[in-house]
Amino acid sequence: MDDMHREHYEERFNRLLERGELLHESNKKRIRIALALLVIFTLGMIFVRLITDSDRATFLIIWVLGMFVICIYLIAIEYIDSEIEKTLEEVTQRDAGWDDLILDPQAARERMQDRIEDRRNEVKGRLNERRSELKDMFQTRRDLPRVEIEEEDEE
Repeated sequence: MDDMHREHYEERFNRLLERGELLHESNKKRIRIALALLVIFTLGMIFVRLITDSDRATFLIIWVLGMFVICIYLIAIEYIDSEIEKTLEEVTQRDAGWDDLILDPQAARERMQDRIEDRRNEVKGRLNERRSELKDMFQTRRDLPRVEIEEEDEE
């Protein structure tokens, strides 16, 4: 009976951790969408303002209110995520080990530099491969006419 309870507990524990991870990943997606929505909303409001000849004060109030709504949504997502992380830490009695929803600027810069460096190395590798292919192709083409000329001289 003790083994059965332990297996049941482990199964529930693993499901809890799995659901927490899924929720954390979905929160990361929600934040990306909300940040994109901030940009799209701003550009859309500018576009609407240019097309219509609306009152500037009214337009500005609508714009600011829309920005506040999106920011409140972002804050709510962060709050929910931190509360879930705290709950999982209390239940598991260990650090949840989640990555941050939004990276700090230095970490984001380092991450981007790593990606750029990886991409640069990949492109360099492709270029070197292509150079060697072209070099081989040109070398065979240089050698080809000499062989044909030598064959004609022998006749």
